[in-house]
Amino acid sequence: MARTTRSFTRKEIIDALAALGARLGHSPSRDEFRLHSKIKRRQIERNFRTWNDALSAAGLAVNIARGLRHDELLEDWGRAARRLGKCPQAPDYVMEGKWSLNTFYRRFKTWSGVARAFYAGYEKNPEWQDVIGIIREREARGARPWFISPTYQREAVARKVLGPKCEIVYGEPIDFELLRNAPVNEAGVIFLFGCLARKLGYIVEAIQPTFPDCEAKRKNADGRLRRVRIEFEYESRNFLLHKHDPALCDVIVCWRNNWEGCPIEVVELSKHLAELKAAA
Repeated sequence: MARTTRSFTRKEIIDALAALGARLGHSPSRDEFRLHSKIKRRQIERNFRTWNDALSAAGLAVNIARGLRHDELLEDWGRAARRLGKCPQAPDYVMEGKWSLNTFYRRFKTWSGVARAFYAGYEKNPEWQDVIGIIREREARGARPWFISPTYQREAVARKVLGPKCEIVYGEPIDFELLRNAPVNEAGVIFLFGCLARKLGYIVEAIQPTFPDCEAKRKNADGRLRRVRIEFEYESRNFLLHKHDPALCDVIVCWRNNWEGCPIEVVELSKHLAELKAAA
């Protein structure tokens, strides 16, 4: 039987918004509300004309992000980087920052574009040299280049530009069937899921390059098969980073589950692999 989504009333949405605003100490963004609540975006849109209308109904200050200067956005990103000690990925910023991810995407097009803009604007600013150092240290580790090659798309291009910095890296040894080392990216998760699918009760129907990545069937407790839509991620919170719609997906399959309160089911392969090894 297909899973049903609970319908929330206008008052329940208002109460949830007011409670989250009190807990956070500021008006929550759409992303923060999605992260902390089980209320779907479409339910909010059925009850309120805009997000600011919902905030006003809850007695919260409206989102004034459209009037923000670039430096206000970038400096809030910089403060998040300073607290984290690393360049925040989008899910990190949802937890640490003040503004909506959509505001950043509208201004800077991509998430890596935020870091590029920060570096370009604050490289010589003495107040932000600790954050500039964090960005430079990220580049020194050989992470995907943001400044040397902003148009990076394929490993072959990065190898040509950076040489040995983009050599293949390996996860910890797991020696499971056809996979010698643990996944370090989404491609490894897909391969490991292929190895484990039958043991986990899945029959794969199709894998595609667009969201969601996979359509499969899974046995219910009554022995009947149910269709499930699967999205593969290395870490479950990358689902939020990629701006996927939870309403269009049934299961996130990942190597590591780091999304507390995820609104959809998560299959954490590292956990299942450990259980299989313990039972062997």
